[in-house]
Amino acid sequence: MIQLPLWALAGYAFHAALRRGRVLHWMLLGVALGLALWAKYFVVVLAAPLALFLLFDRDARKTLATPGPWIALAVALLVMAPHLLWLVRNDFLPFAYASARAAPSRGLLDHVLHPLVFAAGQLGFLLPALLIAATVAWPRPKADEAAAGVAAKADAFDRRIVTLLAFGPAAITITLSALTGRGAIAMWGYPLWLFLGVWIVLYARTAITPARLARVVTLWAVVFALFALVFAASYSVLATLDQRYRAVFYPGDRLADELARRFRAATGRPLVYVIGDMWDGGNVAHYAREQPRVLIDGDPRRAPWIDLGDLRTKGAVVVWTGGDPAVMPLALRGIAGDAQVQPPFRLPFRRGDHVLTVGWAILRPLPAFARISDDNAPTPPL
Repeated sequence: MIQLPLWALAGYAFHAALRRGRVLHWMLLGVALGLALWAKYFVVVLAAPLALFLLFDRDARKTLATPGPWIALAVALLVMAPHLLWLVRNDFLPFAYASARAAPSRGLLDHVLHPLVFAAGQLGFLLPALLIAATVAWPRPKADEAAAGVAAKADAFDRRIVTLLAFGPAAITITLSALTGRGAIAMWGYPLWLFLGVWIVLYARTAITPARLARVVTLWAVVFALFALVFAASYSVLATLDQRYRAVFYPGDRLADELARRFRAATGRPLVYVIGDMWDGGNVAHYAREQPRVLIDGDPRRAPWIDLGDLRTKGAVVVWTGGDPAVMPLALRGIAGDAQVQPPFRLPFRRGDHVLTVGWAILRPLPAFARISDDNAPTPPL
């Protein structure tokens, strides 16, 4: 969500910089790209086509002889610098997460199959929007419906820029998938189509008459109503028929309340830390009144902001919902090996017949850890 306005701002600034040549727009482009990196590393698929456009477009290439593009690059690097430094110091930790999410290549076929699956998925997601947009060009405009305003004034350079913004990031994503053979997650396409509407308007060159606008609004209303109906049916009617696991029914609030209550009863202390995977631990952190911090997967590298000394001082709950609920997963034992495994309990899902079986353990508070950092301090005078 955070990346969407930054991508839009970068596209606007790029077009404005190329058309007007103002340093302010180049600086704005650098700021937008720099901040977009903080939002999500996926911005590379936006930055790459922008750079390639500057190199290969005959009109855009002229700007390379001006300070503008280099100012944009300097500003972007300046904005990115604190995070780039953090990445180096933490062994590029977030990239391991992205690598784990992308399906690995199992052979030559995946270099074709993975990009095709991603492209087909994106087309499927776009169909409702394309159906609405079809009313801009169909029925075919009459002679007196010639486009007016911006669409009529746009020249070939404008259209090349907008075409790049509309399709360049998607083309880069599909190309990277084809070259590496790695799968791309469908929801990574979320920001790819921000400029598709602008592209449609520019190339349709159709004036939006009252009659045409009425068709657009009508189709939009139909599509919106269908989405609402499908959503409601999926989580009400279908949920009682197919008994398929649905994450929205996960009893995260009950899990958090139960673990926090049991930890307080056993230790007399509030729950400050949770050790578990992102889903179980994240639900506890979100719903528990104390809003504890999560040591993700019991791995300090996954949560380098966690002070392990403070965690041992204040104690933690270890939680898992897979495997044997009476045996702590091996991955969690590195930090919580001496935690006391507790009797598992069960929680019903919000709807349906699914039941969550919870394995958990208590890592009891050890106040002595609070004094470890002071052991080498000089003894105060009597």
